[in-house]
Amino acid sequence: MNYREKGNKAFVDKEFETARQEYTKGIEVTPEDPRLWSNRAQTFIKLEYPELAVVDAAYACSLLEPKIISGKYENADLALLCKSRWREAEALAKCNGFDLAASALERLFQIAYRRPVAGVDWNALECEKDRYLKEHYQNTMLLNNLGSDRYILVEQVGKICKFPSRGAYPWDIRNQERCTPESSAFVQKLLDKISGKNIKMSLVSFPGASQPQEFGIIATKNIKRGIILLDEKPLISVHSPGQLQCDFCNKSTSSKSFSCPKANCSEIFCSDDCFDKSWKLYHRAICGKNLDLLYAIVNKESKNSGISLLVVFKIFAIAKQRNICPLDIEEIKHLFPFQHSTSWFQHGLMAIDFYIELMKLLEIPIFDSRYESWIYLTIYRKLKPNSVFFNPLTSTGQLYPIISLFNHDCNPNARCSDDTSKSIQRGEPFPFAPILSTRVEAARNIKKGEQVFINYTLGHDFSVLSVVSNTVKSSGSTKKTRQLLETTYGFRCKCSMCDSSSN
Repeated sequence: MNYREKGNKAFVDKEFETARQEYTKGIEVTPEDPRLWSNRAQTFIKLEYPELAVVDAAYACSLLEPKIISGKYENADLALLCKSRWREAEALAKCNGFDLAASALERLFQIAYRRPVAGVDWNALECEKDRYLKEHYQNTMLLNNLGSDRYILVEQVGKICKFPSRGAYPWDIRNQERCTPESSAFVQKLLDKISGKNIKMSLVSFPGASQPQEFGIIATKNIKRGIILLDEKPLISVHSPGQLQCDFCNKSTSSKSFSCPKANCSEIFCSDDCFDKSWKLYHRAICGKNLDLLYAIVNKESKNSGISLLVVFKIFAIAKQRNICPLDIEEIKHLFPFQHSTSWFQHGLMAIDFYIELMKLLEIPIFDSRYESWIYLTIYRKLKPNSVFFNPLTSTGQLYPIISLFNHDCNPNARCSDDTSKSIQRGEPFPFAPILSTRVEAARNIKKGEQVFINYTLGHDFSVLSVVSNTVKSSGSTKKTRQLLETTYGFRCKCSMCDSSSN
């Protein structure tokens, strides 16, 4: 039996994970076979990963539609197109994309022209399309009537969202290797490069946590208040499209400043040094590429989510330049992926559109197993719960993989001490200058052996703060803070402040 036949047998036997593996092997051998993509899409639906089914079903349709439109097709092609579009619509609906599910069926109606197809009930599909549109309308009206209070919106989205929160996929071997001795030793080397001998990385545990052990930072000696624990430069800096800012460090610059020397590239840098660093890290993979389609998707998104997509873009560019899987980038392998269901409800399907365009732009075949959709979504989910500093006033973002090792406490013994973080902590006007590095300093005396904590909601992740004029403030309310931590980082804070709070 070939891989497709083996996958079909496993599917019939309800061994869906085995079916996924067989279809994936088949796709690597014959990626032009739409049956493999469509069948794997149905398998992902059965495995309850509809977000992955969306990509596979859409690709199956992209292989079939030209045949149908040209009139050079067999009945089996038309039948498979109907199955694939239906699977795409079903997957989109399971992702709460009811309007997109209706659009998928409408496209099928337009291309197939209701031609007789064995096993296809066009009237039933029309009713399903109407049901999707009705559900989309009801959800939209409900959310539009709730106002702009984030807490209320998130609470309501949580009630209507069918899509679950996501971490790592069960077949992700790399995630299982995150906390091995070998991985821990490498992370310690990264930490040593930017810190003194006051702290070390260690595996720690928290009561009731989903992971038995996680990374944490431990004091190796008694540390006095004000001592700088580390000073980290961002691995990646990004800014909103169209801004005159250095592509590597986000410094404001003018159109006359240093630009990429390649004739077909219009990217701007502030110096030869920044260009050289970007060239070594990621720029060779994207030099001269037309980013307009990616930027169009980013501009449709909310500021912080759009910035996250641009960070993913540069991570994929790094991987393409190194000719490796993005999950094998040493600097970010230790990051833990998480995305709350309410975040997916707002941004998930836009991220899938971004993935499809990203693969085209980087000229990566969609069947390259190193860059599959589940790998892209894992990278996407590694960003939000980790140190992606988003500046809501300048629409810039920066990824700090090592600062991500610090765990949270609402009353921490350390804090970020760059100028922007200090302004937030003091409630002062927000500075517009870019952050070139971020320091973490002891907020009070720390004893040897103590775990070092920072506060994720104050001066660490600006996206969970509110902007009033040009001053950024924390939410203040324990109720709102808990919600922010649960929906952004995936945990319910049980520090002494939260346990003793009566709010």
